[in-house]
Amino acid sequence: MPNSLDRIIRTLRALVRSSGLPWPDRLVISTLSGSVHAEFTSGTAPDRLAALLLWVTRLDGVTLTWTLRPDGVLTVAATARNRAGLLFGLTASVNAADLGAVPTGKSAVRLGPFRLVPLVVEPVTFEEVARLVHLGRHVASTSKAA
Repeated sequence: MPNSLDRIIRTLRALVRSSGLPWPDRLVISTLSGSVHAEFTSGTAPDRLAALLLWVTRLDGVTLTWTLRPDGVLTVAATARNRAGLLFGLTASVNAADLGAVPTGKSAVRLGPFRLVPLVVEPVTFEEVARLVHLGRHVASTSKAA
């Protein structure tokens, strides 16, 4: 397992370069655990989610979750490993309204076919997050046309 900073950085750079992945906006590297936490914070909401999805296609043992905060921010998180054994934690946070969220009830929202309740961590699939990317791009294109 990679544990030196140089080794982790080399592994990370090789993954990004060989796969053509977008560089994260924030990285936290732990030599103690041999892990990398990457955050996607710039660009449009669908672009941030798409960047996270691009990364998970290059990693193994992926788990995905999403959580809606009470302030309407949706965070999608992934954990995975690469072939060298480096552990990755990836996150992308977006304003749910940027994906076309519609309030339902007191604090829940509907995003397309999904109903999200604040502070509930839900396991999700790659396809479900990809659907949010599509919804967000549709919302962005209709708001530009208006």
